[in-house]
Order: sequence, then C-alpha cells, then structure tokens
Amino acid sequence: MHHLKSLLGTAALAAVLAAGTMAATTTVASADVACNSYGECWHTGQHYTTYPTGLGVQFYNDDWGVSHRTDTHYHWLADQKDDHGYYDHGTWHSFN
Repeated sequence: MHHLKSLLGTAALAAVLAAGTMAATTTVASADVACNSYGECWHTGQHYTTYPTGLGVQFYNDDWGVSHRTDTHYHWLADQKDDHGYYDHGTWHSFN
C-alpha cells in the first residue's frame, strides 16, 4: 500500500512538472489589430516600426477588434499570411 501511494505521488509530481514545462515553453499567438488613419484595419503578429509615419498606424488588442468589427468608421481588410507590411488606400504594401 505504501509503495502504491509513493508511486501515485511521484506520478502526480511528474504530471505537474510536465504541465509547467509545456506552459513555460508555449508561445502565445498574437492577434493584435493595426488600423491606419483611413480606418483600414487588419490583424498583425507584431508591432512593426517601419510603417510610413503619415499613415498614423495605431495598434489595438484583438478584443478591441471584435468590439469594433461592425463600426462604420473601420474597414476590415484581408489578413495577410505574411503580415510584414501595411494597407494604404486598400492596397497591401509589403516591407522589403
């Protein structure tokens, strides 16, 4: 009986350590929203710093995007597979 309790305790400890390791090494996918001054919005994985300054790109979290999806001021454009770029008047411009 003592051996079974010891084995169960060791198994429980191993499970907790494995779960902690997985949580520490898992990256969280970013789903931020970028919107330019024309109200064009798209999802982006990073806050790039190379947007043209005249575009006035602002970043919001995904919850903001969900709550503003139907606002008439914003126009939701297609998310790009490679989000290294920006929209300007409805046209996607990739960063070089």
